[in-house]
Amino acid sequence: MSPAARAHGTPWTVLLLLIVGLGSCATPSTAHAQWPWSNWFGEEPAVGTPEWWKKHERHKIFVEGQGYRIEGVDGYFDGDGRPIQGPVSVERVVEAGESKEEIGLIPGLDPRVQYGKFKEAVGLGPNEQFAREAYAEGERLFVAKNYRAAADKFEEAIERGPHSAIEQDAMFMLAESHFFADRYIKARDAYDALAKEHPNTRYLDTLIAREWEIAHYWEEYEDYSSDWALTPNSYDKTRPWFDTIGHAIKTYDNIRLNDPTGPRADDAIMATANIYFRRGRYDDADYHYTLLRQQYPRSELQFEAHLLGLQAKLRKYQGADYDGSPLDEAKTLVKQLRVQFAGRLSDEEKERLRTVEGQLNLEIATRDYRMAENYDSTKHYGAARYYYKQVADKYPSTELAERARTRLAEIGGEPESPPKRLAWFVDLFPESSERSRVNRIPELQNGGTRLAETPDNDTGTASAK
Repeated sequence: MSPAARAHGTPWTVLLLLIVGLGSCATPSTAHAQWPWSNWFGEEPAVGTPEWWKKHERHKIFVEGQGYRIEGVDGYFDGDGRPIQGPVSVERVVEAGESKEEIGLIPGLDPRVQYGKFKEAVGLGPNEQFAREAYAEGERLFVAKNYRAAADKFEEAIERGPHSAIEQDAMFMLAESHFFADRYIKARDAYDALAKEHPNTRYLDTLIAREWEIAHYWEEYEDYSSDWALTPNSYDKTRPWFDTIGHAIKTYDNIRLNDPTGPRADDAIMATANIYFRRGRYDDADYHYTLLRQQYPRSELQFEAHLLGLQAKLRKYQGADYDGSPLDEAKTLVKQLRVQFAGRLSDEEKERLRTVEGQLNLEIATRDYRMAENYDSTKHYGAARYYYKQVADKYPSTELAERARTRLAEIGGEPESPPKRLAWFVDLFPESSERSRVNRIPELQNGGTRLAETPDNDTGTASAK
């Protein structure tokens, strides 16, 4: 081959060089990205996408005031892996990663999830810019006192700006719009939603004041015009559909739970207790009066809680055949009233307390006497004598004490317990070791006291002194 031919190369050599040149001009990454199955071979998802966050979330590091960061990646991210452009509060960062609602066992089939995806697909998903525009329009309508239209705009701002800085403001203004539109049930629910999503909201004082006004209005309405709980309300937008007083109680409870250390917490408990008391639900009233006395000992309502709590305990007592604990608790309240509030009791109230104490003593004596009669009728004279003696010793000036002393004299010679029937048959069976040990313990007489002692080596029981 001539030098000229070698310089120009053969046709095959030229073709090979052309193919290599074209290949070197191509961009491999671009060509690789065009394949729809490229992620199957390990391509890294884009930063800030849900797929990327799912892969790296376990390596997140929280930086207060900034957000989460991932080692080797610039910038900070919220709890859903979305980039954060500037400093934010801890509340926003943490709440962004929390699930607002339970989405069931199979999230992919939850209609709410599919609805959210559909809204994002048609351009109605989260968008902070649109949220701010809707909020500004809502404020304009609110100032113009067009509260219903304003409420619609604030709802739109909440939907378009979840977890954004404007969400809390929009939730509060939504509740305010319902409140000033006199739609109190919607306002109450909106205030509760705000307290749930933002427990430390800066609007808490106003929120509590509004809920107090709503609950107090419902309570006064029900006292003025009481209806059955199931009577529907189809015309008054200021009241719920059913059970106005039940919603008032629920709202008072929300006040206490949303701000348990606030100035309205003890007032809310007292209001709830009074509602139950006026309706004859003395057990529920007693529970709330007790709650106020125990959890708010420095409340200005302590005196009223003691007085009304005493009345609730007296009225919920059902008689000698039922639980007697309300009587003992009532006696404790009488003592506390005399000691803690002696300066606040008028002469009339002091006299009433003495009368109440006498009634309590009579009720307790009656209960003990009924217990003695019960044991007496079954010939358990030992137990009967015990209760007769209790009545005679503790309440000596009563008629029951005289009857107890008479009966004590009559059964003085009777055995402690009735004779055992079929004793010969029962004795055929061995007695349990536990019962045998109990029977060897000497009974204390005259209300004495026994200290623990070292068991005797011979019998294994404690020696009596």
